[in-house]
Amino acid sequence: MKTKEQIEQLKAIPITHYLSEQGLQPVKANGAELVYYSPKHEEHTPSFFVNPQKNVFHDYSGVGEQGDIIRLIQYINGCSFMEAINALEAIKPEKIQSFSFSGVNPSQAKQSSTVEIVKVQPLRDRALMDYVTSRKISQALASTYLQEIHYRINQKQYYAAGFRNGKGGYELRSYNFKGGTSPKWFTYLPVQGSNGINLFEGVFDFLSCCQYFNTVRLKNSTIILNSLSFIKDALPLLASHKKINVFLDNDKAGRRALEQLVKEELLVLDCSFYYINSKDFNEYLVNHSVD
Repeated sequence: MKTKEQIEQLKAIPITHYLSEQGLQPVKANGAELVYYSPKHEEHTPSFFVNPQKNVFHDYSGVGEQGDIIRLIQYINGCSFMEAINALEAIKPEKIQSFSFSGVNPSQAKQSSTVEIVKVQPLRDRALMDYVTSRKISQALASTYLQEIHYRINQKQYYAAGFRNGKGGYELRSYNFKGGTSPKWFTYLPVQGSNGINLFEGVFDFLSCCQYFNTVRLKNSTIILNSLSFIKDALPLLASHKKINVFLDNDKAGRRALEQLVKEELLVLDCSFYYINSKDFNEYLVNHSVD
């Protein structure tokens, strides 16, 4: 039997993380809440609200179910309280990430404006090198695209591997942190004379593709969205190429994004067959690499 303290710890797991693991991403923000399509009912207008600060949900479709993450799992899966507890216990703590509609952790929204980059230098810190190696990316490849970013939040200094976007902001990654600095934007890596373009959601999927094909530079131009929310902004650039090789996640959000491109009548090749039984390219690489 779980203690009250253990149950409270499990209830603190972000609902946004659980939904993301199920392939669900918000379609918009509404004040302090994120709005999703219901995970329980088919609907044309999204009516499933999550308050990341309070870590509660309210599904306005159906009977108006609401509650904490335990109740959410019971609601979605039709399972018992203890089965929901077991599902939460199976979530690895190091994988837990809160979601940001703009790419910034909602619990850190007030802090995001105070992120101050102290220093940008070549990637060489041993802990960061170990981190990228744990993602099965070679240090040589990581050093080509990532930099070592030292930054400050509320007078505390941190460092992470940083990936620069097209507006000068950075996506920051380390063992303990996933976030970024403003401004947010996608990253475009042009290749002169390229008729095709590759599309990735995150930098580690892009790096995984390079690692898989044993190359430092892909043959075609590449866009790394850094967040699916930028897919509309990237459309003009995508449409300027004859073919789009799409390497998005094997989840509902990835499929919706792919469908959006198809609706734009663009010539699209779904390249998720490279990692068909994995959520994304990096997960495939991690699970199939030989140490």
